[in-house]
Amino acid sequence: MTDIVNALPKSLIQICETHSDGTFQVGRPKAKSSVADAQDQAPKWNLMTHSITPRHPLAAWLWLKDPLFRVSPEPLRQRMILDATTEWQERCSSLDFPRVYSKKKALEGFGAQRPDLQQAKAAMIAMERYTQDNPLLWILYNDKDKTIGFLDDKTFPREGGYNQIWIIREPNWDRLWDASTWSGRNVSSWIERQEEAGFKVDWPLEPATATVKAMSAEYEAMNHSARNISKDELRQKLGRAKAMGKLVNQ
Repeated sequence: MTDIVNALPKSLIQICETHSDGTFQVGRPKAKSSVADAQDQAPKWNLMTHSITPRHPLAAWLWLKDPLFRVSPEPLRQRMILDATTEWQERCSSLDFPRVYSKKKALEGFGAQRPDLQQAKAAMIAMERYTQDNPLLWILYNDKDKTIGFLDDKTFPREGGYNQIWIIREPNWDRLWDASTWSGRNVSSWIERQEEAGFKVDWPLEPATATVKAMSAEYEAMNHSARNISKDELRQKLGRAKAMGKLVNQ
């Protein structure tokens, strides 16, 4: 800790000490806008609402992992993101990636100032894969298109649950909610409420090679009726039932 303090510029230490509430701004004061800091936002789902700047998945990671990032002026945040970008690009060399979100996309996502959707998701996959000892679940929340998604649906839900559960608003990556206090049952209840509000959830799907007969038998063993359901719909319903059952039992 002493080494970290000695490495910090004295001017920054003075700023942090004299602006302990994080209100320091560079340049002229700005009028309050809809993208206010967390303390200016009403909690959503009983979770603190964090507004992320710069708008980037890596900024979201630093916001929750590094308290210094929150109180730093914008130029220092940019520097911290640059340092973290190099670190994460090096980490990617030892990680496995799913076919859709490749290592190349992750490297591009960390390096881009404004990553596209595939690049951003690949970078977030890297964060999920890197934190297997302290498992992280990203929940992608899109309130414009009313969709909810998970990055690596083939391994969702994770056996043993999650120690970190973060809800991030996509595709702008500008809002973040820390739901790490939630259990799997809390997550399933939250998802059900979003479905009731009209959100479409991208559930993990059964393999396309699975037969209707096998899926129907598995679905009906869970006390659901598979009568008059098409194969595509059955894949969706069975995927949902299995995921929700695993979440509730975590």
